[in-house]
Amino acid sequence: MSLWNRVNLNKLSYQLLIAGVFIFASFQLGIYYYAKSNEFQNHKITTKKLENRITPLLNDGLIINIEDKTIKLKGTEIRDFTEEYNRNYSGTKDIRIKHGLILDYVQSIAPNINREPIDARFQFKDGRAAIFSPAIPGRVLDIGASANNIQNALMSGNIVASLSITKTEPEITLDKINALGIDTLIGHGESNFSGSSAARIQNIKISSKRFNGLILKPGEEFSFNAILGSVEAVDGYAEEKVIKDKKLQYELGGGICQVSTTLFRAAISAGFPILERKPHAFPVQYYNPQGFDATIYPGITDFKFKNNSDRHIVLQTKIIGTKISFEIYGHDDGRKVSVTAPVQYDIQPDGSMKTYFTRETIYFDGTVKNDRFNSNYRSPSLYPLEKNPLE
Repeated sequence: MSLWNRVNLNKLSYQLLIAGVFIFASFQLGIYYYAKSNEFQNHKITTKKLENRITPLLNDGLIINIEDKTIKLKGTEIRDFTEEYNRNYSGTKDIRIKHGLILDYVQSIAPNINREPIDARFQFKDGRAAIFSPAIPGRVLDIGASANNIQNALMSGNIVASLSITKTEPEITLDKINALGIDTLIGHGESNFSGSSAARIQNIKISSKRFNGLILKPGEEFSFNAILGSVEAVDGYAEEKVIKDKKLQYELGGGICQVSTTLFRAAISAGFPILERKPHAFPVQYYNPQGFDATIYPGITDFKFKNNSDRHIVLQTKIIGTKISFEIYGHDDGRKVSVTAPVQYDIQPDGSMKTYFTRETIYFDGTVKNDRFNSNYRSPSLYPLEKNPLE
C-alpha cells in the first residue's frame, strides 16, 4: 500500500471515530432531556401568594417612617393599592400591587414633607455674632424611591416602610457666619409706641421676632410681607385697629406697621435703595415725626428694599420699654449717608398735611445718589372708627 493510501485511510478512520462520538453524545443528551421533561411534567410547582403576605397588613396597617415622625396607613388604604387577578399559568386567584397608585399617594403627601432649608439666625453682642436660632436642613421627598420602598414592604409583608429623603443644606450656618464679613453697625432706626393698647403691643412683639436675626445676601431684595408670613390668631396675633377701606376697623395684627416703619428708618440710614414704600393714609401719633413711616398690609401693600452692598447683612430688633429699634449689621463699604428731618407743609386744620425728607448717599467711588421721600396725609376725620365686634 502506498504512503498516500495509508494517509487517506487514517483520515477516514479519524472522521468515523469523531462521528461516532457525536452520535453517542447526542443520544445520551436526548435521554437526559427526556427524563427531565417527564420529571418537570410530574412535578407540581408551588408559589407563594401575595395575598397571604398582604392580608395581615390589611388588618394591622403599615407604618411609614419619615425621619422624626410616622404615618399610619390603614388597611383600607393599602387595599386601594391592590387589585384581584387570575394567574395565567395556574388559574389561581391572587392580588397584585398597582405601582402607579402608590406613586400617586407618595406625590400627594410630598407637600407636607418637603421643607425649605432655614438659615441660622444671629444676634450681635460686643461686635461678635452669637447664634440664637440654629440652621435647619431642608428636605425633599424622593418620589420614586419612596414608592418602591412602600411596595417592597407590602410584597414582603413588612409592617414598616421608610420614605427616602434628600437633604438640602442651609446657606447660613454657624460655621459660615464668621466668613460673611459682618462686622459693622451700618444702619439704625427707632420709633416709640407709647400709648399702645395691650393688643397692639402684643402684635408688635410677635411680628418683630420674625425679622430678628434675618440675614440678606448681597444684592438680595427684602420684602416685609414675605418674611412676615401669615397674620392669624394661631400665630398669636390679637385684634387691633387698622386702616382699611377708608375707615378704622379691628383686625388681627393691628400695629405691625410700627415694625415696618422702624425697619424703613433703619434701611434709610444704611443707604439702601427703597423699592416700595407707602405712607399711612393719615398722620398717626405712633410714627412721629410725620413723614418717616411705612405702612404694610399683607397681600396689598408691602415695604421693600435692596441690599446693594457687596456683603451679607443681618437685621436685629430690640424692644426696650415702649421703644422698638432695628439695627442693621454689615460691612463698611465707605458709603456716607445724610438724611434730613421730615419737612411738614400744607398743614390744614382738619389734620391733613404733606411732608418730605431727603437722603444723600455718597459711595466710595465718589458717586452721589439723592433721594426724596414724599408723603401726602389726608384728614383723620375721613376715616371713622368701626365698632369693635369683640365689644
